[in-house]
This record gives sequence, C-alpha cells and structure tokens, in this order.
Amino acid sequence: MLQPHSGLNVSLATKSGRYSGGTWMGWSARTAIAGVFACVLAPVALSQETAPTPAAVTEGIRKFDPPYFAQFNPVTAYDMVRQLPGFFIDNGDSVRGFGATAGNVLIDGQRPSSKTAVSEELSRIPARDIERIELIRASAAGDIDVRGYTELANVVLKHSEQVKESTTYSALAGLSGYRLGAQIGATRNWKASDFTARLNGRVMRSTPRSELDIETTDPAGALVSSRKEISRQTLDELLFNGSLTWSPTARDTIGLTGRAMGRAFSRDYASYSYNATDTFTGMQLDDYTEKDIGHFDLGGDWEHKFSPESSLKLVTVNQLITWRPKELFEALDPAGTQVAATRLNTNLKRGEHVLRGVWTQKLGANLTVEGGLEGAYNYRDQVRSILDSVNGGAFSPRNLPVTSTKVEEDRYEAFVNSTWRANPELTLEAGFNYEVSTIRQTGDAQQERDFEYPKPHVVATWTPTAEDQLRLSYERRVAQLDFGEFASNVQLTQGQLTIGNPNLEPEQSWSTALQWKRSIGARGSVSLTMIHEQINDVQDLIPIRPAPNSTACQTNFNGPGCVFTAAGNIGEGQQWGARIEATLPLDDVGVKGGQLKFNGAWNDSRVTDPITGQERPLDNLGTYDWNIDFRQDLPELKLAWGGDYSSAGKYPYFRLDETQAFTYGPGDLDLFIETTQFDGVTVRLSADNLGLQESRLDRRFYTPNRFPGGVYSSREFQRLNNVTPVYTLSVSGAF
Repeated sequence: MLQPHSGLNVSLATKSGRYSGGTWMGWSARTAIAGVFACVLAPVALSQETAPTPAAVTEGIRKFDPPYFAQFNPVTAYDMVRQLPGFFIDNGDSVRGFGATAGNVLIDGQRPSSKTAVSEELSRIPARDIERIELIRASAAGDIDVRGYTELANVVLKHSEQVKESTTYSALAGLSGYRLGAQIGATRNWKASDFTARLNGRVMRSTPRSELDIETTDPAGALVSSRKEISRQTLDELLFNGSLTWSPTARDTIGLTGRAMGRAFSRDYASYSYNATDTFTGMQLDDYTEKDIGHFDLGGDWEHKFSPESSLKLVTVNQLITWRPKELFEALDPAGTQVAATRLNTNLKRGEHVLRGVWTQKLGANLTVEGGLEGAYNYRDQVRSILDSVNGGAFSPRNLPVTSTKVEEDRYEAFVNSTWRANPELTLEAGFNYEVSTIRQTGDAQQERDFEYPKPHVVATWTPTAEDQLRLSYERRVAQLDFGEFASNVQLTQGQLTIGNPNLEPEQSWSTALQWKRSIGARGSVSLTMIHEQINDVQDLIPIRPAPNSTACQTNFNGPGCVFTAAGNIGEGQQWGARIEATLPLDDVGVKGGQLKFNGAWNDSRVTDPITGQERPLDNLGTYDWNIDFRQDLPELKLAWGGDYSSAGKYPYFRLDETQAFTYGPGDLDLFIETTQFDGVTVRLSADNLGLQESRLDRRFYTPNRFPGGVYSSREFQRLNNVTPVYTLSVSGAF
C-alpha cells in the first residue's frame, strides 16, 4: 500500500505527534516571519556560486564521497543519506516475516539485524566515520538482496587500523503556546579495522495539550449539544542503545544489537457539556496512566563466508514490551456529583523471538541464489478488569467477552530467491516463500488454528539508458496481525467498545507495481510508481454477535446488546494508486545550492461494506497526500534555510453504528534556518505549522446501527481549536 494513514481511528490527534497548545500568534505575524526568511536570504542566495562535488559513477553505482555532502554540514549518516539525489529513506513494511520488513539502506553492505528503523540506526553513525555512500541500482546489486527496491543506499564506513573514538550529540527544545518539550542524546562510537561499537543514550520529555470543540446536531442540522474537551499529556522517556560489529577472521562477521527503554506516561482529560441554549449540563473527567513501561530488544547475527561465492548467515531478533495502563473515567452532573464511573486496570506483555538462517550461493558472475529457513514465536498477554459504579456506589465488574486473554503464534517459513542479471540492461528476480503457522488463544477465548501461505514474487528491472530505469513487480503479500485486536477494548472518552475477535485472520493481497525512474543530471531525478492490489480477507471492522443463541437476540438479531463492533475480515477488496517523487536542483534557474523535492500520492479503493452491502473505500486509507520541500545551502555563509508544505485528503472509518471522516485543514507550512558558524556544531531554528493546520473529525451516528432499518440519528463534529505553531531550537554536533 502507498503509505496508508494510521493512528486516527478513535480520536482527533495532532499531525505527526507535534506539540499543541494555546494560540497566541496571529496570522499576520506568522506571514511576517515567513517574509523575513524569504526577503533576507533570497538576494544572498542568488549570489552564491558554489556547487556540490559531483558523484563518481560506475556501471549502475553512483559513489558520493564526503566532499559532496560538505555543503549540507552533516553530523550523522542520516543527515547525509537524506541528501542523496532522488533517494527517499524507506524503513520497511509491516508484513509477516523478518526478511520481508527490510528497508532500502545498507551499512557496509548489510542490513541491520534488528527491527529498529534504519533511519534511527543512521542517526547514531557520525558523518566523519563515513568513507562514502553508494547509490546502487537493482541491476548492479550483484549478490545483494534488493528486496524489491529499484535502488539501495549503501553507507560505507572508513577503515581504521587503530581504534578511533568519536561522539555525536544533539539537544532540542520545543515551544508550542506555553507547553515545552525537550530532548537530549549522545552516541559514543569506537571504530577499528576489525570492529565497530556504538553506545547511545537519550532522554526526552513531551507535554502536549489539545483542546477540542465538539458540536452535536440532529439529522436536520439543528444544534443539540456542545462540548469542550481539554487533554494534557506528559511523556518521559529514557533510552539506551548499543551495537557491536566484530570480524574475528577474514571470513566471519558477528553483530550484536541491544535496546532498553523506560517510559512514564499520563493523561488528564476534562469534557464540559452544554445544551442547545448553552446551559451547562455536566462534565466528564478521565485520569489515564501507564506504569512500568519497559521496552527491551536484543538481536545478533553471524555470517561466515566459506568462499567468495558461498556464505551462511544466522540472525536472531528478540523483543519484550511490558506496560500497565490504569484509567478512571467519571461523569458528573452540573453540581459536581458523580453519576457514573468506570475503572480499567490492565496488565500487558508482548514479545517476539525470531531465528533466521540464509545460505547465499553465487552461480557465476550473473546469477545468485539464496535459500533458508525462518522461525518465530510471538505473543501478547492481556489481563484486564472493567468495573462500573452508579451514583457514587460500589464498583462492580462489567462482563464483556475476551477481556483477559493470551494470544501466541508459532510461525515457520522456508524460502528460496534468485537474482539473474540476464544482460547489462535486464535483471530478473524471482522467489518463493512458504509459511506455516499456528495461532493459539487461551483465557476468555480458547482456540487453536493453523494457516498456510505460499508467497511467490517476481521482479523485472530494465535499464534501457544510463538515465532511465523501469521496474515491474508482482508478489503475494501477507499482512501482520495485531494481537491486540483479539481482545476487547474500551475507549471511554470516545464512548466506543470494540469486542475481541478470536477468528481474525491475516489479510493477503496480490500486489502489482510498475515504476519508472529517471535521473536528471548529477543531483536530480523523477519517479512514477503505479500500484494495484487485489486483496483477500480484508482486515477491517465487522459486526460480531457474542451470544447469537440467546432468547433476546433470536428475536432482535441486529439490535442493541446483540451485535457489536469487532476487528475482522470482510472479504475481497481492491486498491490502486500512484506516487510521484522528484528531486530538482535549482542552480539552473539562478538559485545556487537550492533543491526542491516533491512527494505525492493518490489512492482509491473498493470493498463491500459488511453491514450495508454497498461498495465503499477501504477503512483508514487516505485519498491523497503530498509534500513539497525546499532547501538552499549557502556554504560560504555557513548557512542553510528552507521549508516544506504538505497536505492530505480524507481518511474514512466505518463502525457498526457510525461512520467517521478524518480531515486536515489547509496545508502545513514549516520553515527553518540553520548555521554552522560554530565549528563542529549545527544550530537550527524551525517554525512548524505556520499555517495553523487544523484537524477535524466528522462522526455520523445511526440508531440502532447501520444495518437496514437503522436511521441516521445525529452528527458529531470535532475540531482541534488550539492549533499553534511549534518553535524548535536544536543543537547537534560531533567531536
């Protein structure tokens, strides 16, 4: 899928997790700030003549040495990779199987043996430790498994006979309204001829605040009631990362990675209700905390090269996450007397253990074959109690299905892949994975199911000219399951109940993609990707009947108390779309050192709604998104400036008794300016969301639900009304 939207199911959230707070700066002042950025810097910008050092080019591989990146004043490898012409970092897909989740960046020709995002790994590598960065076309990848990408970035580290030490650091402070956030971190690096080691630490605090204005109207549009919701959050995080790569012999390489993170999270919520005549009718309070949040990762790999043509690699990944959410929700009358309350106590634990072995064999100069096995054990254990109180009385348990349950999965996969370079212009990739798995559920629901999924794929890459590349792929994909959807969940502030579904199955799709990419000079490129997916067992929300044989439900099959919302599978569906990515240097139009990037996508889809029987779009898939980014580097002034503007379309969402549409207001404008006037230190000042982009949620309710016979009964419109710019000052450097 082309970057589907996520995280907007039940609440009106600020975009990209930015800080939010009270608005105090008017639009005219923000326009003035933008004007100052443009008017002061543009004349100077036009006078600069410095151009980056061009990349060295061999067949299918472009090599970028450190002088190429000098104008960008990079501190880490991440700063360098994101400046590669026409290259966008991809952290990988969320699909089943460790081998299928890889991104498009290598480090010394290898993918990191962990599930940490590759962009996070790059941010820990000092720029001064990098020998060069290579952009490798798929047609020139040799025995590297390109995993369906048209191009890979390979970060090549410097070789050193003696131990060299270096440190990178970064600190930032953000202000939105009167809410502050801060983060500080550092990475210590050791590099020698036979090993590389890194140790990273980071501490951060985030304190976002949101205010929602909510209006409820009847079907005719007349105001029924209104609410004012205020939410304050505090997130504290302490993170440690470590990694080691060691080559004890010329044929062996051993890698270890580890991560430990502790968190503390709390949220205070208050909602004030008014009737149509603006008379105060009561309030709701919610106190939510997450205790004992621990996140631990441990991974490793060992590769042995039996010969230049043969190698064996073993990889293990292990993860453990624990947390204990606690929540108290209260409804009060206008006098402040409690009329209802609900208390949730939950203990959660989630883990994963993966072991993977890969044999790689080169059969001549143009054919590489790899085969192997992968085994994994995943689980999620939830113990939850839900207690209700009326009019200040004692709390009593609420009986819901599947509130406490443990879900476990054993998965095994065998695979074989081959890459054949038929001629200098044509490369063919083909592979076949076969997966078998068993999912067991115990506790409130007890069930065991077996699954089998063949997953073939084929990719053809054609390079008719030195500038152009065409890539056609066809593969079967199997989505990852969220074990949290096997258990019931209650969203108290939104008034939503989602029943756990023990019968949930992974979504499968036959995916076709065609991409054309063209290089434009030394720094520019444009690509167009078109996709189509034929989907089976679409994962969505379905109606579920926990007690269909009860007397009441036999006569009122679709009535209240008999049918609920649950995650499930709704049959076949389709998705299609296109994405354009472009990088355009602006030197030829008089903006020396300037660069413009564009990234935009359009999506459409069809599926049959399980309640109405009518066609509709896929749940939570945005109609479009686009971003345009400008940056100009002025190396003679040790200065860079720029900004970006982005926009996105509607994200639909469908439940048993309501439909939702999440939208953003007019686009998001961000500006920045950074300097390296201080040796070894980059200072950056940014102003985000200068256009005060709003978030909006439109909820339409049906009584008793959306089944035939149900009627549209009310509409609730939520608008985030305290949108404010976010001002951030960051300092980063290396020594």
